[in-house]
Amino acid sequence: MASSRKQMAVADLKAALKKFAGQKIDASLEEMVKRFPNLFIRVSTYSFTPASEGGSADNIGKVVTESIIVGDSFCNTSELLDVSGFAATSGAGNVTLLISNFLCPDEPSRYYFEPVNIVATAVSASPFFLTTTHSLITTPPDTSATDVQINIFAWNANGTPAPNVVVNWRCRVPTAVIIQ
Repeated sequence: MASSRKQMAVADLKAALKKFAGQKIDASLEEMVKRFPNLFIRVSTYSFTPASEGGSADNIGKVVTESIIVGDSFCNTSELLDVSGFAATSGAGNVTLLISNFLCPDEPSRYYFEPVNIVATAVSASPFFLTTTHSLITTPPDTSATDVQINIFAWNANGTPAPNVVVNWRCRVPTAVIIQ
């Protein structure tokens, strides 16, 4: 049933694009994602790290993408970067991090994609609120993101910025090696 629902969704999307473009659209759903990336939203990522005898394992990831027009979703295999670290907020109660600063220098350059998932936890016996934002960073003339900026904000219970709070953080983001 899901397969026939997906076929109907693809047919509906092709019909809508044909009507809009004034010509036949002869492409698979995956090809349409590449041609019309703004019509699709990556909504989640997940991976399983299988146990292995030799102590190493491949982290095989999936990215679930959904069409904003027909609401159908599909999955693609993707590399997922899962990186964590610690930092401390400044006197203003915030800290800004770049993912590239937390990778070994011999790592190849990478592209990054949404969804970016960030978790931050205060390392303190005192209560603090933490909020986060992120930005995908592009370096002209490249239009694809080559870094992820994370902003972490610490707040006291009364809503004022909390300075000098040590924070453990974790970021998970779909990624691909830049082929040079």
